[in-house]
Amino acid sequence: MNTCNYILMIDNFLNELECDELIDYYHDNKNKTVVKRCGYTACDVELSDLFNKKIDKIPSLYIKKFPEADITEDRWYLRELRVKHFKPRDSFDRWHSEHRINSPLRILALQIYLSTHKCGTKFYKHKTIQSKKGRLAVWPAYFTHTHKGEVCPDNLDRFVFSGYYTLTNELI
Repeated sequence: MNTCNYILMIDNFLNELECDELIDYYHDNKNKTVVKRCGYTACDVELSDLFNKKIDKIPSLYIKKFPEADITEDRWYLRELRVKHFKPRDSFDRWHSEHRINSPLRILALQIYLSTHKCGTKFYKHKTIQSKKGRLAVWPAYFTHTHKGEVCPDNLDRFVFSGYYTLTNELI
């Protein structure tokens, strides 16, 4: 029986300074979107060349660990890059997957924790990924990876960088 969970997790993917730069970017950005039903405030991110080089490596890292992800001719494109801020006691605490009626082309979810806490992302059928500054987590967007956020027991603000790989017929 195959017990592969298709979750890629890499600690220290971003260093402490890079995480702090993304949090500063959030604080300095005037165009924030409040997502009331999900419990966070977010701003879209324009990546610098430094972050682009790191972020551009994620698909090859995922395929290296899970080569079967690259056997079709489908192309992936990273969209909806955001820094999300969860105030104390807030979390996206409803079970959900990222592949939904309004986002049918999402195939992978990407999350980088920008702060460390005694909470994280709880998966319905897989382990919980703890929030650790700089930790990258990538997982399939489907019902197989239904998850929810946990409330921070320390009553602290939390920050994550997130995005979604979607299928596209565009040449990249």
